[in-house]
Amino acid sequence: MKRIVILILFLTPFFTFAQGAPKLEIDWIPLQKATEYAKKYNKEILIFFYKKDCEYCEKMKKEALSDMQVINLINNNFLPVKIDSRTKDTIFYNGVAYGNQQPESSGRHDWRHDFYAEVTSFTRNNTEQSTTPTIVLFNNKFEKLKNLPGLQSKQLLLRNLKPYVLK
Repeated sequence: MKRIVILILFLTPFFTFAQGAPKLEIDWIPLQKATEYAKKYNKEILIFFYKKDCEYCEKMKKEALSDMQVINLINNNFLPVKIDSRTKDTIFYNGVAYGNQQPESSGRHDWRHDFYAEVTSFTRNNTEQSTTPTIVLFNNKFEKLKNLPGLQSKQLLLRNLKPYVLK
């Protein structure tokens, strides 16, 4: 009986404190939930656009988006969403339904999604462009605040996100 009591006393701190343990990765949620929660909790939405087989997307995931400081900043201050820039899902934005115009039957899976093209576009050398990876920030009304195109290092990402952290 003494052994059981000692065992319980020994293990209790592990179970008690484990609930408050820091997250080791970003808590990605679906876009629909993010837009619902944004109004309810007055939080901004962070969307990370990536594509499969994208060298810079993978590098950003491994370096910046795996860093504990970045993870904590994003999880504690934003509603994070991860979207493949070539998804076939319909996305509603500002009352418009956006889709991927490339039909599945074509056999090609490299056509960009219209929502991605709409919100990630930026002008460089007088030319409209979009790139992956890109992070786009939206306010709690799902209005675009900021576009962070291209590979973001940890330091650059932290510097770009901090002004949008609610105080």
